[in-house]
Amino acid sequence: MTQFRYRAFDETGSISQGEMAAPDLDGARENLWALGLTPIEIEEAAHDRGKALFDRLSPGRKIGLRELAAFTREFATLEEADIPIDDGLRILSEQSGHAATQRLAKKLLDDVVDGATLSDAMRGQPDVFALEYVNVVQAGELGGSIARVLGEMADLLERRLELRTKFRSALIYPAILLALAVLSVTIVVSVLVPNIAPIFGDSGRPIPGGLQAILWIGAHWLEFSGILVMTTISLLVVFRAAERRPTLRAALHRRYLSLPLIGSLLARRDVGRFARTLGSLLRAGVPLLPAIESARATVANAAIAGDLAQSVEFLRDGAPLSRALEDVVGIPPLARRMIAVGEESGRLAAMLTQVAQTLETQVQHTIARAMNLLTPALTVAIAGLVGGLILSVMNAILSINELAVK
Repeated sequence: MTQFRYRAFDETGSISQGEMAAPDLDGARENLWALGLTPIEIEEAAHDRGKALFDRLSPGRKIGLRELAAFTREFATLEEADIPIDDGLRILSEQSGHAATQRLAKKLLDDVVDGATLSDAMRGQPDVFALEYVNVVQAGELGGSIARVLGEMADLLERRLELRTKFRSALIYPAILLALAVLSVTIVVSVLVPNIAPIFGDSGRPIPGGLQAILWIGAHWLEFSGILVMTTISLLVVFRAAERRPTLRAALHRRYLSLPLIGSLLARRDVGRFARTLGSLLRAGVPLLPAIESARATVANAAIAGDLAQSVEFLRDGAPLSRALEDVVGIPPLARRMIAVGEESGRLAAMLTQVAQTLETQVQHTIARAMNLLTPALTVAIAGLVGGLILSVMNAILSINELAVK
């Protein structure tokens, strides 16, 4: 006999929970029905304790973007198959491929079974579900289109994951180059040069200038490291203090947007995210004003977010969206024209999605071009640095040979 833990409805509709012995899972279910209980959840008690211990000891318990996107896609697939929400969550809590998403599905299931709506259950997990996510799901509940809005949220999260993955992948090769450069310089400065320098002292000949510079850097590396660490800490403290003050934060973020290449990249990323979120909310039936407020929460740049807050006031005064966005920093003129066309044709949500796709494509191309330029530039710079060090060492070795000949 195996011990099972269960949760079930009794005849009055209240939830009953406890443990019972049965030969297998089907036997436990039949025993519950025989007792007049409607099973909600049945699982092996010993397995549950072992799994809970494993979950506490295992790393990576947090829900990341990848796990949330996979959870949303799986949930949307189940809803498209007309599986009830509680049954879908129950399936995910048992069969999801990630322990953290299983726990998440179980928490949502508990809240839903207790009478909460899906959006309310998600609102109780603010560290996982952003406000935009909850608002879209709530709109889907009101419109009876949970499957569709979950599918749209899965598309949105997968698109963000794709952009993040491409950006990180583009940085792999430059990171490898930098790591190899640091390793090469460390070997030359800390191993090769100190073994050559004593030869000049023993012969009474002056050490070559290049070798002296390398020795001086090696002798004062601790001071350099301390200055670098203190400078980094000071800059972080200043930035943190500025981030805590809305006025300074907005001014600092507006300054970011004026940086060459990086500024336009940050602006397009945030505007694209805002447009895609707003389009998804509008398709889900969320009214324009609350949809903009929710979409504005996805914008990381405080200057753009502040301008968007001002545009909400223009919308309340009756201005069209394209007119309200005219003074928002970072929005390209093409995007505003596309939004205006969407308003005139009654296809604003679809046009916002098109704007997002256009900007995201531009971001991808910009990153690709930047990486294509960065890689050879780093290669040349690192080759020059390491080559200069090696040249200094080779000159010193040639001087040693001259001493040996004499």
